[in-house]
Amino acid sequence: MKWLTLNVHSWMEEDTEEKMDILAHYIISSGLDGVSLQEVNQRIDALPEENPLHFVPSINEKTIIKQDNYALCLVKRLAELGEEYHWSWTYSHIGYDIYEEGVAILSKVPIKPYAVLVSNVDDKKSVQRRMMLCAELIVSSKPILVTSNHYSWWDANSQKGFQIEWKLSKQYLDKFSGVKLLFGDFNGPDTIKNETYDLVNETFIDTYKLADKVIGHYTIPEEIDGWEGTKEQLRIDYAFISEKHRVRLHQVVFDGDIYPCVSDHYGIMVLIDL
Repeated sequence: MKWLTLNVHSWMEEDTEEKMDILAHYIISSGLDGVSLQEVNQRIDALPEENPLHFVPSINEKTIIKQDNYALCLVKRLAELGEEYHWSWTYSHIGYDIYEEGVAILSKVPIKPYAVLVSNVDDKKSVQRRMMLCAELIVSSKPILVTSNHYSWWDANSQKGFQIEWKLSKQYLDKFSGVKLLFGDFNGPDTIKNETYDLVNETFIDTYKLADKVIGHYTIPEEIDGWEGTKEQLRIDYAFISEKHRVRLHQVVFDGDIYPCVSDHYGIMVLIDL
């Protein structure tokens, strides 16, 4: 399975449509089975899209897709290029006062999505409200679960930030008995001990450590939104797996090296034998 995760910082970038086109061509040329996206925005005041192309709503919520939803626009561009991706989206909170900000999953094979509230805050006006999007799909005749996550920063208070979000995530994830793949922006560097990264590693495995071949390391440059004052590059975006499988490749993409930057985050592409 070949999968990409990327915090797209959508509609916040200069030349967003040009960067979307770069992303669409990469998805097709790489033959990706799916994509997990974070910071997938649509304007609050945008018009609803009737019958959004290839959209699969979560079985537990009703979502209004607007005409400028970034994932919808990307799926339409992929269709123009000859590829069909099923997709779903859930919205976490209001971003920058003008966007409904959420997470999305795109998949070549049919999906059964489910939106999970993973914060103890359920006010869409609060940045503390966080949703995890899960999608069940069939790979090699077996059901697997993939996610798109955008977590809060670590907070020493166990009822705030990543600690409570991870606890609530695990309550849902533990119900699924098959292979689970967690993709997204965890807002927690792998260099800080006894916080986000170490907590996830208690029950999941970083595909970076399993990979036969690793290309690239960091996923954000210095000082981006949410990491103001940071003077070093960090790895805060991850692809975790619930059990050991062969990971042939873990590659940082859209870092301005092999592929142009399309966001303030870099992406991670993994190739996994399932």
